[in-house]
Amino acid sequence: MRLLTVIFALCLHLIPANSRHLQFQLSGFECFYEDLVENTECSLEYAPITGADPRIDVYIEGPDSDVIYKEEKKDYDLHKFNVTMNGTYAICFSNVFDFSIGENLVYFDLVKGNEDELGYDGVSGTQTALTLFEKSFLNIHENMNLIERYQNYYRLREANTRMAAEYLKQRVQWWSVGQSFVIVSVGIAQVYVLRRFFTVSKEDL
Repeated sequence: MRLLTVIFALCLHLIPANSRHLQFQLSGFECFYEDLVENTECSLEYAPITGADPRIDVYIEGPDSDVIYKEEKKDYDLHKFNVTMNGTYAICFSNVFDFSIGENLVYFDLVKGNEDELGYDGVSGTQTALTLFEKSFLNIHENMNLIERYQNYYRLREANTRMAAEYLKQRVQWWSVGQSFVIVSVGIAQVYVLRRFFTVSKEDL
């Protein structure tokens, strides 16, 4: 019976958690607001995917205007925090550096709730001995969370690298077109000049 309970808890965990994730174009300063409940474990994961300077400033501000998290010029971070009071929390992003405004495509994911817990008190945090099957399921649960974090991180890195490669490819392509035009123009000019050297007009005869 207890084994079935563990399996049921793991199946519930496969349902997507209460999270908010999106990609948005950041050009300057932008904030997102979320209502959070006290004593809730939350995590914020973010990364700029594109941009000439793939770094951004991020801070989280509580309902009492107290800054609970602040980082500058980060290209990736995963921050976990505990909600200390009910209210609306602000998550703000900025790419304004030294009076210059960049252009970045930013990804962020806000998860509300501790994803490391199964949500069943009889399994997680129990004082009784666990069977071999229960320990195996708990290990699978923890490994799935770890794999999910790694996959998300490498997806962000892959997207960043791919878009940077596409941007570089476009620049190289247009540079090659320009160089080809210059080479053709120089060749035509050389042929024209050489023909002028060996062309004798009737007046010179």
